[in-house]
Amino acid sequence: MASIFRDYLDVLIAAHRNVRLFFIATFLSQIGQGFFGILYNLYIKSMGLPDTVAGAYVAANSLASTLSLVPAGMISDRYGRSKSVLIATALLGCVMVGQVFVQVPWMIVLGAFLSGMFTSVIWVSVLPLLAENTAKEDRFHLFSMNFGLGLIAQVFGSMISGGLAQVFTAFLDPVWSLRLTLLFGALVMFTSLVPFSRIADPPRSPKTSAHSFKLSGALSRFKAQKSQLWLITKFAIASTLIGFGAGLVIPYLNLYFAERFHMTKAGIGIVIGLAQAVTALAMFVGPAMAKRMGPVKAAVSFQLASIPFLLTTAYANNALFASGAVIIRNALMNCANPIQDSIMMALVSEDLRGFAVSAGQTLWSLGWAVMGPVSTHIVHQFGSYNGYAIVFTATAILYLIGAIYYFIAFGKHEAEVVQE
Repeated sequence: MASIFRDYLDVLIAAHRNVRLFFIATFLSQIGQGFFGILYNLYIKSMGLPDTVAGAYVAANSLASTLSLVPAGMISDRYGRSKSVLIATALLGCVMVGQVFVQVPWMIVLGAFLSGMFTSVIWVSVLPLLAENTAKEDRFHLFSMNFGLGLIAQVFGSMISGGLAQVFTAFLDPVWSLRLTLLFGALVMFTSLVPFSRIADPPRSPKTSAHSFKLSGALSRFKAQKSQLWLITKFAIASTLIGFGAGLVIPYLNLYFAERFHMTKAGIGIVIGLAQAVTALAMFVGPAMAKRMGPVKAAVSFQLASIPFLLTTAYANNALFASGAVIIRNALMNCANPIQDSIMMALVSEDLRGFAVSAGQTLWSLGWAVMGPVSTHIVHQFGSYNGYAIVFTATAILYLIGAIYYFIAFGKHEAEVVQE
């Protein structure tokens, strides 16, 4: 284990200055966003607004993210990663401040929609930005570090926001205690602009820079790069299979524990928090496995290894047993993500990376949107035991198909990913 962490330290020290600035910036921005993810629904409720407003807020944010991912990828490809992230982060921070003060439902929903749009630009720019500032052999480590730091930032955001809100409650009414806490989160978000502003995009090839942002330019580019378009399509298919499987169960893990085991909110929070913490630690093992087995084999192995624990969750009658299975499954399945991101960035050409990320993320989000109602209908129809057994088993089948497909589609590209 000590050698693994030493490898990470060596890679980070040797990394481009842009990478270190990026990690500082994203850590701060994700803490700030974490404040809103944890508290904003409570803030809406504290103002006496109906629950439908909170539901509309979540729906508008998800809808905007799904609709804007592909345009966001084109913006990132056209104008550069650092500039896109800097402007989107600044606009997102402004929207967050506005959301703290608006009390009219339609304005709250509009703010959610704008947040989803700006967040999409950030999402699709992150992986290409890292890829374009790192050597191929370092991407497994740095992508895993990025994923792990994101999880740690979420934990910090949850802890700090909850603690601040509790402190402010001693002096202020519930609305203002949450309002000040959210403003503090927005302030943390704005501090990320300092390191983001110091990141400079590496020089882009004349071919890449000359690509038009117009749809006609994009279409002509795709005709000239049919193999790249087919490659992106294969990545999108893999993302769809896993996304549709995840959409059946991941958004409802809290309901699973509450309905099947009658677990308290505190107990559920502990399980989810432990799952994030273990996943963050497990992220550091991924590159070592990729180096030993090859990246495609390692990613597929992690996914296949998670399936028995998914099935254990499906049929468990003991809360402790189910909790352990969820924690291990979460770590194993998510270990594959940064490895797969590295594979995508290695195989997709520089000028199409933003589009590739956005296409996969759009289909992933679509899976969550489509399968969510299916999952809740099945559980409602068959009850808390049989219903969850069905949806978890269906997810296991989709994960199995997705892992096998991924190996068939990308196993032959193994050497291309690791070669310099």
